[in-house]
Amino acid sequence: MAKIDNIRYRELLKKKKDLEDNRPHHIDEMRRWKHSMSKVLEELELFR
Repeated sequence: MAKIDNIRYRELLKKKKDLEDNRPHHIDEMRRWKHSMSKVLEELELFR
């Protein structure tokens, strides 16, 4: 179970980095980006 958690944690960190590197500039895309980022950060918070 811990191995799966570690894999998921790494996936979330990778997705967070990808979202940070590809931040959009248009308002509609920005809303989707913000929603995606908040979901990733929320799930990462569960690992603390």
